[in-house]
Amino acid sequence: MLFRLTICCLFLMFSATNLFAQVTDKYNLSTDTAVNRLAGVKRVYYATRIENRPKIDGKLNETCWESGVWSGGFIQQIPNQGMNASQETQIKLLYDNNNLYVGFKCFDKGPGNIRPILSRRDLMAGDIAGIAIDSYNDKQTAYEFNVAASGQKVDLVHLGAYNWDFNWDAVWDGKAQVYDSIWTSEIQIPFSQLRFSPGDEQVWGIHVWRWIDRLNEESQWKLIPIDAPAMVYLFGELRGIKGIKPKVNYEFLPYVNSRYSPNTDLENKMNYGAGLNGKVGLNSGFTLDYAINPDFGQIEADPAVLNLTSYEVFNEEKRPFFLEGNTILDFSIGSDMLFYSRRIGHDPSYFPDLEENQTLKISDNIPIISALKLTGKTKDGLSVGVVQSLTAKENATIYSPGSKSKVAVEPFTSFMVGRVKQDFDKGNTVLGGMVTSTLRTINEDHLQFLSNSALSGGVDFQHNWKKRKYFVDFKGFFSNINGDTTAIQRLQRSTAHYFQRTDADHLEYDSERTSMSGWGGSLQGGKRSGKLRVVGTLNWRSPGVDLNDVGYLYQADMIKEMVNITYKVSQPKGIVRSYYVEAEQERNWSYGGETTLDRFKLHGFTQFKNLWSVHLNLKANLNYFDTRELRGGPKLFKDNCLQDWELFIQSNQVKDLFVGFGPRLKFFSDDISKTTYFTALIRWQLNDRFSITSRTVLDNSIDHHEYIKTTKYIVGTIDRNTISSTLRFEYFISPEISLQYYGNPYASTGKFENFREVADAGNKSLGLRYNKLQSTLQPDNYYQLQKNGVPVSWIKNPDFNYHEFRSNMVGRWEFRPGSTLYLVWTNTRSEYSDQFNQSILKSFGNIWKVQSQNVFMVKFSYWFSL
Repeated sequence: MLFRLTICCLFLMFSATNLFAQVTDKYNLSTDTAVNRLAGVKRVYYATRIENRPKIDGKLNETCWESGVWSGGFIQQIPNQGMNASQETQIKLLYDNNNLYVGFKCFDKGPGNIRPILSRRDLMAGDIAGIAIDSYNDKQTAYEFNVAASGQKVDLVHLGAYNWDFNWDAVWDGKAQVYDSIWTSEIQIPFSQLRFSPGDEQVWGIHVWRWIDRLNEESQWKLIPIDAPAMVYLFGELRGIKGIKPKVNYEFLPYVNSRYSPNTDLENKMNYGAGLNGKVGLNSGFTLDYAINPDFGQIEADPAVLNLTSYEVFNEEKRPFFLEGNTILDFSIGSDMLFYSRRIGHDPSYFPDLEENQTLKISDNIPIISALKLTGKTKDGLSVGVVQSLTAKENATIYSPGSKSKVAVEPFTSFMVGRVKQDFDKGNTVLGGMVTSTLRTINEDHLQFLSNSALSGGVDFQHNWKKRKYFVDFKGFFSNINGDTTAIQRLQRSTAHYFQRTDADHLEYDSERTSMSGWGGSLQGGKRSGKLRVVGTLNWRSPGVDLNDVGYLYQADMIKEMVNITYKVSQPKGIVRSYYVEAEQERNWSYGGETTLDRFKLHGFTQFKNLWSVHLNLKANLNYFDTRELRGGPKLFKDNCLQDWELFIQSNQVKDLFVGFGPRLKFFSDDISKTTYFTALIRWQLNDRFSITSRTVLDNSIDHHEYIKTTKYIVGTIDRNTISSTLRFEYFISPEISLQYYGNPYASTGKFENFREVADAGNKSLGLRYNKLQSTLQPDNYYQLQKNGVPVSWIKNPDFNYHEFRSNMVGRWEFRPGSTLYLVWTNTRSEYSDQFNQSILKSFGNIWKVQSQNVFMVKFSYWFSL
């Protein structure tokens, strides 16, 4: 342990002594002198002003394209870094008072080999070319606009150090045309979609690139080495744009919709709605997003899951309002985050108990009354993000024979999030902070289990030197929560904390507390470029820290140390195109000094010249003491997993039929627990417009230590089988008109046996850890448990059979840039039984016998600006 901590400290001490080290302009991070020379070359393009704007159709046949200069000389980044591109590419940039126009000529020596694959917006598919613009010339952030040979658009924001925000959607235009041995594209970028500072002449960073799909080749106008630690600071330069001014831009996106729910339990089958989303693009470089009664009916459903752990399931954000610009608001510390936008508009916190003959009407999500979001960055490198959102007090309706009543299930709540970051030395040093606040108006006694207020905040600091080859990154945060004693009791006993643990001397449960506070952080540093990369990390969370009112905290009361060493080679040699090997060591403790896990990992990846690839993962878990399995009881020793290996093979993704498959096998030292896990991926590109994609997981797990009941701490051996599949059908009439289907059938069955009482939870001897129990299943589906013939407990039969199906079909027509018509059909089925009476395959097939619930929706939104 001392050796590992010494490694981490050496990295961080080395970082501290170089905080203000100066860097030169010469690039010297690559072992290839030709790559260093090309990366150090300063390429400059001068844009040409035009009077007559081109028609954006991808043909490049207007007279304005006769002005200016076509520039080529693209260099390969992959696979043969530093060599000339295999196919010639030329670009031209024109502008007028309102727009930047980019033209591409993408030549191809192989007639018929161009791949114009239509796909969802912001998904890279087929041949593609684009431009990224660092309009503040801050060497860290940039806006990128790409058009595929099919005409599909992809836009994103560069955030530095290979972080991107694909959720950013600007309003711009782009088209492409495919011929025998060339494809061309035109891009129109309104200056209103960029943020830049005033000046007589603009000097912007630019990056121009092209992807040739069949060759898996990326070529660039100005080479950015593949092993560089970041991109934007190595961009080329765009000059010549004169006489344009930033301006305030007002964008409006009103919508109307209607929903029909024919076979649901809703009282009103037909519902209508209206709302407004919009933006104000401020000339200071900031964007104000606002939403009044936002609607997210067209959003893809979350995947189905049956969670048997004590931990909260994390679902990714999918709502456009919260996704766009959310990276500015990011304050992530490992898997934890100070702002988790899914907390806003979540499902109701309270679910009423019903009596016989009563039915309930309750919302799936709490209505969002309004939301404001201000994000942006100044020319001096100050990034700001602020979110203010209000959610309504929500009532459920209980129907009794001849009457109905309302009961509050969520109080009126205000959420506020603020984030600032300041760049120094062209983004090599960043200092930032964040604060979040949640305030609830609670007037009902039965809602006193919720906190009245929650406040959290943090600071972060990062410094890079030696051309960003080395870095140090620190984050520290705190939280303070206030509420009724009922709320703080619940919080202390929650999964993230378990203050009631009987074997943890450093934890103390206090039933009279009305507040709880704590802190946490992370310290990371090392070398993250070149062939050999080494990074050390130290994470910690005090027992009382909690972020889950508007953030996400997986677990408090922990310290984690980790060292990762990676060796990566991207230059083809023999049959190998690229490969890397990664070794990782991790140790976890509680705040009381208890060792809770030692983990070791070895991961190898190889891509061959035929574009097939192989992943091999080897892992081992030792000294695993689970502090959460017994739901607040003592830590439970889980037997060592010395054999955890995974093999995954992928075919050539360029082919019309792409497959990926592989097993994962885990064996434990108790010779009882084991896992057999198999994943299969298939993507069938039937033609340029129609594709089918599926991912299926088969999982058989036997766990000898599955929690059943807290009283007496009863565990059992579960034999669980799960099948989960996701299926997508995507058909595109054009880049703007598409029909997309998403389906997720899921089934899981579990059979319990070998019930035991925990005797000495931390004992590594299996025989001393548990007391054997005899079990007798009663007619009422309860087990009577006995020890040496003496009854000790009753438990309900824990066996289960669960299946669920979630799907939606979305017809989308973007009839003009930013304006869309949606036709949506949502279909869900779900059934849970405590009877284990069928195989997993039969359970999976029986999903279709469950009564479905259907919702049909039409939504019309129209974008315009002033």
